[in-house]
Amino acid sequence: MFKGLWFFGTPSNNNFCSLCYKAFLKEEEEAKGSLSHQMSCITLDDIDSGKTKNVDSTMKIKQRCMICKKKVGLTGFSCRCGGGMFCRVHRYPEEHACTFDFKSIGHVALAKENPLCKVDKLETRI
Repeated sequence: MFKGLWFFGTPSNNNFCSLCYKAFLKEEEEAKGSLSHQMSCITLDDIDSGKTKNVDSTMKIKQRCMICKKKVGLTGFSCRCGGGMFCRVHRYPEEHACTFDFKSIGHVALAKENPLCKVDKLETRI
């Protein structure tokens, strides 16, 4: 590849010298990169207009607190009310005006786990 290099290659690097092998790997990466980019773009048919859109599948969804719009990342808390993600300050139901009824869900769960255990009183009498 490079003229005037007197280094010998090894079979592990396709008999290229170190400089030529690095250039060879770089060219392979670029070739694979263009193919992977083409594979990652998905075309979706737009139902309304019949046009196609390219959607990049590597887009990240940024998660932010629904109240203060602070980035929460991996430490975000989701609420049962379906209100989305919340930061550590607004995770409590009182802080984000939660409409979920935790009390009734707790009563239902306790009723399922602890059924009534009544014994017939007539069996114990003589």
